[in-house]
Amino acid sequence: MKLFFKRLLSHYILLIIIVVSSFLTGLTTSNIVNTYTSTYSISFTTDSSNEISFDNMLTKDYLNKIKEICNKGGSLYNDINTNKIIDNNAIKITKIDTSKYELVTPVSYYPDFFLKSSKSISTRAKTFLKTTLNTYGEDNSFKVTYLNKSIIEKNSTLSTSNIILISSMSVLLFTSIYIISLYVFYKKHPNVIDIPYDNKTIYLTPFHKSYWKDVFNSFKDVRKLSGIAMMLSLMILCKFISIPSGFANMGLSLTFLVFALASMIYGPFAGFILGILSDTIGYVLFQSSYMWFIGYTLQAALSGLTYGLLLHKTKLNYSRCFISRLIVNILLNVIWGSICWGIVSNYTFDQTLFYALVFSLPKNLIYLVPQSLALFIILKALSPALYRLGLIKEKQYKYIIEEKNKVEF
Repeated sequence: MKLFFKRLLSHYILLIIIVVSSFLTGLTTSNIVNTYTSTYSISFTTDSSNEISFDNMLTKDYLNKIKEICNKGGSLYNDINTNKIIDNNAIKITKIDTSKYELVTPVSYYPDFFLKSSKSISTRAKTFLKTTLNTYGEDNSFKVTYLNKSIIEKNSTLSTSNIILISSMSVLLFTSIYIISLYVFYKKHPNVIDIPYDNKTIYLTPFHKSYWKDVFNSFKDVRKLSGIAMMLSLMILCKFISIPSGFANMGLSLTFLVFALASMIYGPFAGFILGILSDTIGYVLFQSSYMWFIGYTLQAALSGLTYGLLLHKTKLNYSRCFISRLIVNILLNVIWGSICWGIVSNYTFDQTLFYALVFSLPKNLIYLVPQSLALFIILKALSPALYRLGLIKEKQYKYIIEEKNKVEF
């Protein structure tokens, strides 16, 4: 037992990562539940003595008209899918008494955005629904009076205390599973041997001449150049795909999986070049209505460099996948990305700081665990095929699949 605890303490870095990851997993789960089950409600009265029908208001044409009014020449409210709202009967208005009504609608239909003027997070729901009711009242000669000072109320399924409790239970669950699994593994393999590092196949760090010689040789090999070109094509195609994440208007893109896979196979220099090319080509193909900014291109390039340094020719485990996403999400997306957004949007320092802390940071924290888990699972699942194709070496492949007793748990 003493030997086991000694080995357990040697895994302290991974234990810390598991604690943080599992807490964020609970946080992610709670946000998904709240996003898809919570509602907004608006209580209001009218000065009409007659019963009002809102059937003509709850139509696609009318809500699209309101969206145009809210946009006022911009595109901030285009993210509200009015067709889906009507098709799913997502806005319901109930009559409480003679002149009192309550509007209820799910939170998930109204993405949040950063409000520059007040340096805060706001929801499109308040302005959109308020404009809808006011405009409909003007069109039908009645006045709407709101009964709540803030007009709109969010009714969350899970409270803050429940979210913390769920996150804490997640920490307890995953940490216990890891410790028990480690104990069982060491019982079965008491003489486990690590694969040696720095053997020109697996490196402890990238600070080796032979490591960088191999990295730059990727661009001298026609076969590797073809593979890099195919990865670039896949990255561009993945920009078409976005999976709902359950957190505001964030979609979980699959591009980072291909990006990380390419950087793992071909190294940090290839990842750096792929970042530049994918961002530039992606801008030309999909983002022609937005300003191109070199800061974002450099951000993508540094992401590829990060994946390569942490995943190329080294032991592949969840720790490295998590750390790579931690660097990309926090250092590059939150800090560097917020600075770039502040420059592009002409924000002051205070506005940029608030944007980073209250909008960018929460979003990227929510992303962190799902992305790192997906990355580890995909890379591990593809390792047999990559080994057969000669894209990764035998010792790295054996470590990934934890073959025999030559691997560390």
